[in-house]
Amino acid sequence: MPYETARLLAYQSFQQWISTQLFSFGWFFQVGLLIVAYTVWIKLVDKSRIKDLLLFGSLCAVAFGVMESLFVGFWGLWEFKINLFPMQPPHFVIGYTLGPIMHMLVQQYTSSWKKFLLWDCVGSAVMVFGILPIYSLLGILQLHNWNYFYHFLLFIAIATTARGFLLWFTSIEQSQRASSRGNSASFGLQPAATKPVLDDNDGKTDSDK
Repeated sequence: MPYETARLLAYQSFQQWISTQLFSFGWFFQVGLLIVAYTVWIKLVDKSRIKDLLLFGSLCAVAFGVMESLFVGFWGLWEFKINLFPMQPPHFVIGYTLGPIMHMLVQQYTSSWKKFLLWDCVGSAVMVFGILPIYSLLGILQLHNWNYFYHFLLFIAIATTARGFLLWFTSIEQSQRASSRGNSASFGLQPAATKPVLDDNDGKTDSDK
């Protein structure tokens, strides 16, 4: 696409966003969801595990971004009619916020794969079969050759893959730490340099003998 044509289309898209989407009810609804999601996450997140949780959430967000770029931008399986920001594809609210936050909280409160899958299915069901239909009713979202069950499977696949990578990274880190401790312990077992024992006569003068 020529540069001038691309710039013209971008300008027209921005003007359309300004005139019909910005400050609409659907736009305010998405802003409200963002505020609620971040408030809940800040209140509930385990601050002592925030590094690992953010890594897990980042993996989910990257996966959401890649999938939505393909499914929305390339294949056009669904589209957002009301965007929070004037950019394409508009995957910020669901892909970069609500989905990762939900998955992070499930990861925080579960310890086994069984519990994780169970509660992630519950959370994903609330997101997909609860929030997305509201998006459709408000005119924010429109599906094309796609349905909510497929979206539900996509949520589960992203969370499962991200958790698998997180556990893999954690095992590598723990293995490296164990190896470092083993090397440190082996160095600590080296015999200490001993000071030669002086002969009883050393240091004595003739008058002391």
